[in-house]
Amino acid sequence: MDLIQLERTQDGLTVRLTAQPMGRDWNVTITGGDRPHLGAAALGAPYRHADGAIGASASVLVLPSHKEDILVKQTAERLAKQLDCTVLVSGGIHVDHIEPGQISVFLSLAQDAADALARRLTGNRTPQ
Repeated sequence: MDLIQLERTQDGLTVRLTAQPMGRDWNVTITGGDRPHLGAAALGAPYRHADGAIGASASVLVLPSHKEDILVKQTAERLAKQLDCTVLVSGGIHVDHIEPGQISVFLSLAQDAADALARRLTGNRTPQ
């Protein structure tokens, strides 16, 4: 499977999600804003509950003074659970003088792009 690229825009803010298969696992990059960069990375892994339901957890690395940890952690856990595989999510979004509302938009756009990726990879099943 080739590289998958998705883009989501709202209120003049854009998130780009790039996904590369690694066997049955995925390497995902999220960028956006004025200066895309690497600010944080999260390795998400699925697990099974006693009742058979799939859960996920993620370990995070974040550079000092960067705030992308929530973005990559949420996305790694979300995709690991939906795809039932290991997912590495790295990324960085920078906007000078960002406002709290813009952060929420970026998080929402990344969630939407991740769900679209999961639907594409699972044959349009509804994400969990």
